[in-house]
Amino acid sequence: MSELARAISAESLKLKRTLALRLAVIAPLFIVVLQLGVYLARGEAVERAGTNPATGFARGIVTLWTLVFLPFWATLAASLCASLDHNGNHWDHLFALPIRRWPVFAAKWIVVFALVVLSSICLPLFAITAVEILKLVHAEWRGVALPWRLLLNGVGRSCGACLLLISLQCWLSLRWRSFLVPLGVGIAGIMSGIILISAPLRLLSLYPWTAPAAAASPHQPLLALGWGLCGGLAISLIACWQLAAREHI
Repeated sequence: MSELARAISAESLKLKRTLALRLAVIAPLFIVVLQLGVYLARGEAVERAGTNPATGFARGIVTLWTLVFLPFWATLAASLCASLDHNGNHWDHLFALPIRRWPVFAAKWIVVFALVVLSSICLPLFAITAVEILKLVHAEWRGVALPWRLLLNGVGRSCGACLLLISLQCWLSLRWRSFLVPLGVGIAGIMSGIILISAPLRLLSLYPWTAPAAAASPHQPLLALGWGLCGGLAISLIACWQLAAREHI
């Protein structure tokens, strides 16, 4: 087994019964429950006559997820995974092992991205359940089909574009032991992204905290997706090299 594979295996074992793993499922569930509550309470008011009501339901989930909750979850996941070793001061033990340093840090990146992928898989599954509940409550929902292409394309592209944000937040979370530093940067980025939501799509595609929402858009999503994937990979390589060269974490 390679050094990277052993490091990933160790990180996976650390995640068992942790808050980070539970939140990977709870975060998308919260979005769907929130949207479901709106449609249960005001179903007739939010639906347009003559249209598939599930389309607006799915679009609302994708918008909430990509614009607010996915950036916040990526920020929180990076901070929680880094705190597993920060709080226990495990770095001295890890660096004393017969393994190079960069696989240790690379495993953190991979595990955090895996948590985001897990959430992105859970989101459509919860949406299916919510639509079935709405079919039981609202007669006009019976026979409607969930717009799979809209939902899966939006969630999938936003997950890929989120790699740049994940890389930045992982770097901050591993560089500083304080939980407040990466969390503060992440919240500031999310708030500024909401303020910039009316900015040109090209700018939103390049800004790490709005790139997931831009990638979910049907207009020019490839810019945000390509920038998020390539930029995230480049940042992760630079960050792993810089962190491995430090004497102490």
